[in-house]
Amino acid sequence: MCGRARLATDYIELKIQLSLEDFGLAPNLRPSWNIAPTQDMLVALRDPERGARIAKLMHWGLIPSWSKDAKMKYATFNAKAETVATSASFRAAWKAGRRCLIVTDGFYEWRKSDKQPFTIARQDGKLTVMAGLWETWRSPANEVINSCTILTTEPNELVAALHNRMPVILGAADWPVWLGETPANDDAVRALLRPCPAGDLTLWEVDKRVGNVRNNDASLIARSAG
Repeated sequence: MCGRARLATDYIELKIQLSLEDFGLAPNLRPSWNIAPTQDMLVALRDPERGARIAKLMHWGLIPSWSKDAKMKYATFNAKAETVATSASFRAAWKAGRRCLIVTDGFYEWRKSDKQPFTIARQDGKLTVMAGLWETWRSPANEVINSCTILTTEPNELVAALHNRMPVILGAADWPVWLGETPANDDAVRALLRPCPAGDLTLWEVDKRVGNVRNNDASLIARSAG
């Protein structure tokens, strides 16, 4: 599962790490140490017209194009890798290849036994980039909302101590295939939907203040005194 994330890296550094192209204005990105579903997430995707990798802000919680309302009656901020191709909410985006990278500095998970929160990030300090799908929804009044979801899979040995699911975290070498920049068949794309090696990640206890989305500052990722 992934229901809380963070991203405070400067956009210039994001452009470098993600190899983004600039076309017009950069996203109005504000640093956040406590991103929750229904808020905006930064995503990277392939612009088919320009053949370039670009960044956009999208609503976290995929709204299927067929939905009558922008407010879903059930959670769509995560999509299970095992059922994403058949789930009513996600199969259209999957079939159309609307894949994106969900860009974070890390995410939070709560240990089930005692509800202690942890933050999880890449061991090397680089961006924690997750596999995502995106969709465009239009209201009867022609309001347009771009939205996204994070794909999840079974946990690696590190995350398994906290939860029975984890986001699909992609290494930089996998981004071109996931984004459709490199030709790949369905089997090659599906092969990316696996837990990343436990050694790629690190985690530590953080303060329970992170459970309240109104708390949003750098102190949330400080190591908890326990």
